[in-house]
Amino acid sequence: MITLGSNLENVKAIQGPQNQNPAKGVVPVTSTNDSKNIDILIGAQWGDEGKGKWVDILSEKSDLIVRYQGGNNAGHTIYVNGEKKVLHLLPSGVFRNKACMIGAGVVVNPVVLQEELKNACSSGFEAKNLWVSGRAHLITPWHIHLDQEFEGRRDKPIGTTKRGIGPTYSDRARRIGLRASFCKSPERMATWKKQMSMLEPKFSDFLETNSEEWKAFDKACTQIAKQVCDAEARLRKWAVAGKSILIEGAQGALLDVDHGSYPFVTSSNTIAGGACASLGISPRWIRDIYGIAKAYATRVGEGPFPTELNDASGKHLADVGHEKGATTGRPRRCGWLDLVALKYAVDVCGINKLIINKLDVLSGLDTLKICTSYKKSADNDASPWMEACEAEPNYHELSGWKKLSEKPNIATADDFSDETRSYLAYIEKFLDQKIDRIGFGVDRSSFV
Repeated sequence: MITLGSNLENVKAIQGPQNQNPAKGVVPVTSTNDSKNIDILIGAQWGDEGKGKWVDILSEKSDLIVRYQGGNNAGHTIYVNGEKKVLHLLPSGVFRNKACMIGAGVVVNPVVLQEELKNACSSGFEAKNLWVSGRAHLITPWHIHLDQEFEGRRDKPIGTTKRGIGPTYSDRARRIGLRASFCKSPERMATWKKQMSMLEPKFSDFLETNSEEWKAFDKACTQIAKQVCDAEARLRKWAVAGKSILIEGAQGALLDVDHGSYPFVTSSNTIAGGACASLGISPRWIRDIYGIAKAYATRVGEGPFPTELNDASGKHLADVGHEKGATTGRPRRCGWLDLVALKYAVDVCGINKLIINKLDVLSGLDTLKICTSYKKSADNDASPWMEACEAEPNYHELSGWKKLSEKPNIATADDFSDETRSYLAYIEKFLDQKIDRIGFGVDRSSFV
């Protein structure tokens, strides 16, 4: 029998001298640092919950902000000193000039990224503070063409943004994708194009007939090459060093490619668990998981939406909430808060810090409704919309309010009106979870 002590000696002998010089940038496989210093922030509905504002708020006390999935099909809106800023690829921490990272799970359009980086730098962000993973896959003009073609041929469109996201993720899975590391090597880029010409019959003609688009793509690749690095190794090194790291998701949990309302989903894993896989980090470093949900619900594109409203209340939510997509400008479908779906997102993502956003949009409605179950659903689970079936909601009604508060400045949740606090208390009771923070208005300071 081998005792524990002798076994440890054997392990040391096998390991030899590895990882003995961390000064050269080698990150130990294991670390004595067991602190949890990474937070994840995700959308807890179908996207558009106001994640940008909250990443901006939380990034003030973070050292590094990381985007882990999606592409420029996402749009995060931030108001800085009253000025509206919209991001599609850059993490929302750029306006605090913090270190920012685009991880391996993101699909990157170099043209869009270069333009965003240029605009961010004009607002004070330093380009050296952006890390782009060499493992991230690039969206090319070819992928955009395929996306538009596929969506146009569907009998029932999914409602994609037609920005090449799906085809890029598809090529990644087929192992014929173009990684960001290729930006550093024109030879590898040329080899990839040659390979695609052999694999895809129409690629050569598309390459020739769309030469201007490819020139712009190649130029952007050259420009962002300075930001491309082994970002995941840097991330792990910062985590081991105890730096405060904030991971930012795009879209929402209910659009997850595996756990959302398939097939009306995005092409990546939007749930919190997807962050560790996309970034190559250990779950043991995760501290808190923030989930952002509106005080009502919205959805862009096609797919089941049980609480959708096509009446005066729905128009109120759309008008007061300015519900148009930050990326496409498409009107968002609006409806009452669906607690069955929200509970599902909380459970799947392990959300322990729930944020209710845009509470002010409900002001002015006499009666509010909240979905608490679905008719013809025996166990009241989320399966009706999970399977993209029609689900008729059962509602609980509450009194509305004219104003959030009679006080000119809201300092704590106690300043809300009785009706507002009753609405929030009902959410907490149903979810069996305290609401961590509440957002109202667009400014950085508009929350308690």
